[in-house]
Amino acid sequence: MKGYQTSMPLFDGPGHEAPASIPTAPVADAPRLSRQCVAILERLRQGKASNHELARIALKYTGRLSDLRKCGYVIECFDQDHGSGVAWYRLVERGGS
Repeated sequence: MKGYQTSMPLFDGPGHEAPASIPTAPVADAPRLSRQCVAILERLRQGKASNHELARIALKYTGRLSDLRKCGYVIECFDQDHGSGVAWYRLVERGGS
């Protein structure tokens, strides 16, 4: 094909100059929690919760518990009935230092 250009500048001409610098958003010090993590954390702050309750919040609740633990929250599985498959979790609140 004669006269066909394979690459053209996307923006050219007046008013389409590239910015001198691209501003960046400040990085937060604390990691952000997903909506499911926040919901599980709020539930655990109310008291112990079964795996069935947590699965209603997030089907992959074990992954969300891992995410919360990575952020420094202490969550323990304190009771487990292997016969029925019910496990109980609680948030261990740390005292002020």
